[in-house]
Amino acid sequence: MKGTRLTPYRVAVYEALRATRYHPTAAEVFRLVRRRRPGVAHATIYNALNWLKQNGLIRELKFGDAASRYDPILTRHDHLHCNHCGALVDCQVDLPRSLWSRAGRHIKFQVQSYRVEFAGFCGNCARTSSGRNGQKAMMIQSSWPDLAPTVSSGTSPGRPLTRS
Repeated sequence: MKGTRLTPYRVAVYEALRATRYHPTAAEVFRLVRRRRPGVAHATIYNALNWLKQNGLIRELKFGDAASRYDPILTRHDHLHCNHCGALVDCQVDLPRSLWSRAGRHIKFQVQSYRVEFAGFCGNCARTSSGRNGQKAMMIQSSWPDLAPTVSSGTSPGRPLTRS
């Protein structure tokens, strides 16, 4: 049956995703894979990403009209998203179960999981630019000092995730 096996190109795409410390777009994955496999085509990358997503090996992240990003970490986690440069960093915030039930109580919705996306400005953009609409840029971690937007060891609540 065509399309059911993990081909060398699919492995190359998956390995490229696992090796990054960010969430690359398909174009960025293409550039990463092309370093090791110069003859790879764009369509091959898109097909491999689609296959990996459909088979539960990666997750596609969509942010408005911007290009999709890809994440090989499948365990529940959250993201810090820079509104200026587009940086996307993993973090983990554990919300109390009581908040889950309050979120859907009025429409009798039973929450089974959640994702949190913090939008703001990364440290570099907060130092070098103003926010949109003339607002002063504020660093993401200013309101959440226990959420360091860097990749380090440990996956405890409020800590950055590690790609293993």
